[in-house]
This record gives sequence, structure tokens and C-alpha cells, in this order.
Amino acid sequence: MRVSTVAAATVALLALPIAAQQPTPAPPMRSVRTLDLHRAALKPALAGQLTVDQIKGKNGYGPGFAVPLGDRVTIAQLAEFSLETRDLCRLSLSVYPDANPATGIFYYRPKRYALRFDPQDGYFMTVDYKGSTAEGKNVLVQARLTPGAGTNDREVLTALVRSYLKSTGSRVEPILLPLPATPEAHFDLTDWNIAAVTVNGVDPDTGELVITLSADVPTKELLTGTLGNVNGLVGTVTLKPFVISDQQPMREAISINAEIRMADINGGPPMLWRKAPGGTAELVNSWPFPLAVRHLCYLVQDPTSGALRLRGWRLGDRVLQPGDRARLDPAKLNTEIDSAGAVTAFYDGALQRDDAMVRKAVESLTGGVGALPVQQLGVEVVKAEELFPQYNVYKIAVEVRSAHFDPQGRTQISHTYELDDKTPMVQCDTLYLWSDPGADLYQYRVGVITVDGTVHTDTRWRSPNPTLPTKVFVGAALVEEVLGK
Repeated sequence: MRVSTVAAATVALLALPIAAQQPTPAPPMRSVRTLDLHRAALKPALAGQLTVDQIKGKNGYGPGFAVPLGDRVTIAQLAEFSLETRDLCRLSLSVYPDANPATGIFYYRPKRYALRFDPQDGYFMTVDYKGSTAEGKNVLVQARLTPGAGTNDREVLTALVRSYLKSTGSRVEPILLPLPATPEAHFDLTDWNIAAVTVNGVDPDTGELVITLSADVPTKELLTGTLGNVNGLVGTVTLKPFVISDQQPMREAISINAEIRMADINGGPPMLWRKAPGGTAELVNSWPFPLAVRHLCYLVQDPTSGALRLRGWRLGDRVLQPGDRARLDPAKLNTEIDSAGAVTAFYDGALQRDDAMVRKAVESLTGGVGALPVQQLGVEVVKAEELFPQYNVYKIAVEVRSAHFDPQGRTQISHTYELDDKTPMVQCDTLYLWSDPGADLYQYRVGVITVDGTVHTDTRWRSPNPTLPTKVFVGAALVEEVLGK
């Protein structure tokens, strides 16, 4: 990646405030109850054939070997810039020129797949309960996975291809077509009582996949719980290219990451910068999660040389809550952002994860029907402001073990929670009540680390207090017992 420098005066001039406005109503938490399965399922073969017909109609031979385009952009005027050139586009920046260079055809493919989110309709995922419980699988989970790309992404990719062609001396006009291939999805769910994931169909207009899996209720709890993790449910989509002609060099399958998780910004609409009719430009956080806005960026192309520069302004890591909006005054921006050479302009941002919001989003997919009852457990140090200095305690660690941390109850799982004078109370991981646990809901033991670094550990596992089983209290008497006083 080539990086250019700019004068300090220019950087100072580009400092731009972003003003928070009155929030709009928070985006809905409902899920789409239909995933348009018929539309997606009836067209994958037809869509592939249309692409093949286009290729043959232009004397194409099929895709050649990949050409990377990510190094064709110079980054300029972006203070403390963390964006990579690969984030310019939701399509892969590796394209495949047709084996017949005279056609100008370049094939593109998704960079990765994410769970689709729409500001009006929420997450494109359903969790429904079937009437039959044959084989213990009575939950049907369907999800629409999107490459997230749209017209804007193809415009960016076209600009990159034009730059590449100019560097080779070619005068052919590029034609971008989706890579003709059959998709196959795979998620490693062998430990989850799920035999397979089915690809129901491919939407020919968006390239989105509709997948289905069947599970029992405990497995569904584990699945929906995983949606709140950092990586979510991770799998791969393998694209197996069609063979167009004998002259086609590239025939190997391509594996692309697929992640089904909440708060994945690539699953929602792109954050494009556009001026409103009144001359202002504003960004609304349409997600049910806080949105940190870092930069306003734009990509500009020199019409003669085809050279591309990425420019922009740092916005100060402002955080927009769900429904909040930020407004920019275009008069304070470099007019280049609105020039004929501008390919795209967009906000660089990241969603912040909040456990309560994640759980609310997950629960909106199920409506609570058929869900396992759960129990929340808290751990608290009693009178922490007195206890820590009195006993020279640096930190207290409480280890909790229970088979109820696993929705299927397959094994005992242990979690350790650390407390100190600044964090004297924590909420534990969810306990799933797949049976009436009685006094066997969990066990715990305590470790005390003193200021001098000495570690004192509990000599036994302790049972919950029968009068208040949802709380583990660590007081002076328990600390003294662990310290041996």
C-alpha cells in the first residue's frame, strides 16, 4: 500500500466537527418472518445460465487467474487512519480477467458473507418451531447470508479495474460480471446435534444465500447464544466455478468466510455519504447497537492516468446510539468529495457490542416461543470498599462450575469471574434450566490474591445459599476462611 504525506496546515484545515442531532425512533427489533424462499430457490440455476450466456455472447473463454487490485490506491489526508484498502469495497479486490483479453470481462466474487440486516425489517433470520419432534429436531432455523455488495461496490471495483487496464496500456472498456460458480455452504456443527446445513437457493439479483438447518431446542439455544459472540457461527461458502470453455485456466474452488452473528456491519446497508436536498448530509444509526463513526472518506480517480487516491477526515470516534443521527455541513468539506472524479464517499465506522442489546436482538428472532428457561447468576463482594483494604486484597476470583452453562447439559463447564475494589459485582454467564436443578444448579469456590501477590485458594467447592440461590456473596467471613485466619 502506498502512503502519501500532507502538509500540517492542510490537516488542520480538514478538522471537522460532527454534530449529534435529535434521535430518530430506534430501529425495529422484529425479524422478517419470511425469507422469500421460493424466489431464491427457483433461480440459482437460471442465474448461473444467464451469466454463462452473457460470457459466450461476448466470446468469453471463462475466468483466468486472479489479479489483486488492493495496491492501486494511494492513501492521503487521513489522520490516524486505520482503514485498509480492502475495506473500500464489500467485494473481493481480487478479480479474474477473462482468458480472452479482447472481451474486457472481469469476474468478481464476494469478499465474505454476513447475516443480512435491514433497518426496516431487522435481521433476515427466523427461528420457528415445527409441530413434529421426530428425532428430537423440532426447531427450524433459516437465515439469509449476504455478501453485502451493491451498485456502489461494483463502481469502486470498476474504477480499480480501469486503473489496472491503464497501467497495462490496454484501451478495452471493462465489463464486470459475477464469477459463474455453484455455491456450497459448510458449517462445522457436528458437536451441536445438527447433521447438515442446506443451501436453499441463491438470489440472482443480490448473490445472497438462503440456508436452513434443523435442531432441537437445546441446540437452538446454543446456536442463538453463539450469535452474540465476537465471531458468531463461522463457516465457509465454497464457490465451484463453471467451466465455460477448454481455454479457461481457472477452475479451482474458492473458499469464502461466512459469519452468522449480530452487530456485523457488513450485513447491513453501506454507510454512504450523500447530500440531502437541503444541502446538508447526515448519517442515521439504523442499527440496534451503538455505532462509532471514525472517518468520512472518499475515493477519487484521475481521469487521465486512472490513479486512485483515498482521502478524508477523522470524525473523532463519535458514538451514535440506536436511532441517533449526525449531521455534517458540506460547506466545510473539500469540494473534491463532490467532484466528477469522485468514485464513492462513505463513513468508516464500527458497531459496539452490548450484551443486553444482543440478547434483545436474539430474542426478537424467537419471540420466546419454545425457548429454554434461563437463570442469571450474580457474584458480589459485600462492603468491598472496606473489605479490600482491611485484608490487603488485590483481587478476588470466583470460579463457578455447572452443567447448566451448556444448553444440552453434556458436560460441566467452569467460568472464572474476577472482582476488585472498582468492580465488586459481576453478572455470570447464562444458566440453562433444561431440568429442575434443585440444589445442583451450580457450585463455586473462591480464590483471594493479596497485594503482595500471594494466592490463597478455596479448599472445597461450595453450594448455593438455599435462601438466595441466584447470588454468590463474598464477605469478610468467607475471605478470612480462604486466607486461613
